[in-house]
Amino acid sequence: PVPSPPPATNTPAPTLSTVKADFLAEYKDSYGYGGRIDELYAKEVGCRLQPHEHYMDYTAAALYTNSVIDAAMAELKSHVFGNPHSAAPSSVLTDTKVEEVRDRILKYFNADPAEYQCVFTRGATASLKMVGETFPWSSRSRFVYLRENHNSVLGQREYALAHGASFKAVDEEWVNEWVEKDELEADTHSTNGTGMETAPAYNLFAFPGEDNFAGVKYPLDWVKGVQAKSGNGEEWKVMLDAAAFVPSNPLDLSEVPADFVAISFYKMFGYPTGIGALLVRTENIDIMQKVFWGGGSVSLATSDNNFHVLKCKPSERLEDGTISFLDVIALNHGFDFVDSLGGVKAIQAHVTSLSDYLYNQLSHLQHSNGEPMATVFGKHSHSNRHDVQGGI
Repeated sequence: PVPSPPPATNTPAPTLSTVKADFLAEYKDSYGYGGRIDELYAKEVGCRLQPHEHYMDYTAAALYTNSVIDAAMAELKSHVFGNPHSAAPSSVLTDTKVEEVRDRILKYFNADPAEYQCVFTRGATASLKMVGETFPWSSRSRFVYLRENHNSVLGQREYALAHGASFKAVDEEWVNEWVEKDELEADTHSTNGTGMETAPAYNLFAFPGEDNFAGVKYPLDWVKGVQAKSGNGEEWKVMLDAAAFVPSNPLDLSEVPADFVAISFYKMFGYPTGIGALLVRTENIDIMQKVFWGGGSVSLATSDNNFHVLKCKPSERLEDGTISFLDVIALNHGFDFVDSLGGVKAIQAHVTSLSDYLYNQLSHLQHSNGEPMATVFGKHSHSNRHDVQGGI
């Protein structure tokens, strides 16, 4: 039966000022960066938008702030930055700045520089591609990935298949049951038929920290759970796509030691675009089977003979050609702005308050016959929603 429409009411709709006052009373401890949001918005973003125009597409890209652009341009106008692969004073300055940014990125994610390497890429897609094309796939390898993944993770599948590996798309329930099993995964091909142990089969598990569709956040303890499956001739490595996760969530790689982590900085800061990073555990550098080399990734090469020597530093070994060094240097100003807000935990609190409010408003909208007006995907209604649901 069709529900009866709600009774007519003459109660006037609350004014905007009343609604905002009620909102602030409920979320005063988490919303607005200590009461600075209205001033920040007008200065950093609102002055570039038309009246009544709002930007909500943060899953696609953060909106750059005026102060970040001003600081980046001021730095460019007051220094000369040369190609870091040269040895001129301007190049030495660039190299120093680039290495400062690498160190800052590792520190931001609490990644020990002895355990992680920061490799600059064109973005999260390029990071995922690098893992796909350098991973030591074999006919014994398995590629397991969450169904709710970025297209670029699905693209890694092509590299696995090209080497004869198998693949499996799984859901959250499957992974939870899998990591809770105590037994190791058995590899029936761990010997070569003579009783001698062969090289291990390298397997890869890939999942997003937060998915791009509904903003669901997945358990980061999967990282250690899957890695613990290594043994009996198999090595399990974990690829964490953190591009949608890290703009509004803290990531501590000392607690979640993923083997490969894909980052996209325009999702964090809005500017610069076209720059990302692949954070790689140092222990995995030697198993990455890089074929192409060029530009600054090589120290010495000859034309007449098949001879070359790659750079000693792992990050430089994996970066072909000159990195986008001016964009890398500009990242410092994005990190400075995040710090000025109170860090990523302040961003997380702010985003959470808006997400909660928007979900509550949408979920209570009704048609005239009483039916709900909106279906909201995700886990917004879960009791632990702040752990399992991000802003989207």
